[in-house]
Amino acid sequence: MRDCDEKLYDEIGAMAKNLEKQRDQLLKELKNLEENYKKGRIDEETYKAKRHDIERARGEVMDRLAQMRFLMGEA
Repeated sequence: MRDCDEKLYDEIGAMAKNLEKQRDQLLKELKNLEENYKKGRIDEETYKAKRHDIERARGEVMDRLAQMRFLMGEA
């Protein structure tokens, strides 16, 4: 049983690391989006729509990450 628990803990840890990478990528996308908007490369409507999509995806990732951390006993 202990080996099963350790394997599950490792799998949850790997999923958490993947979610952290997704979060970091979304933050980079948001930063690039803001830079492109400030430089006039995209219009306000496009900026707002893409920002909304990125922030929604980031929220979903953060929710899942919080769940993984809870399962790992880090919360």
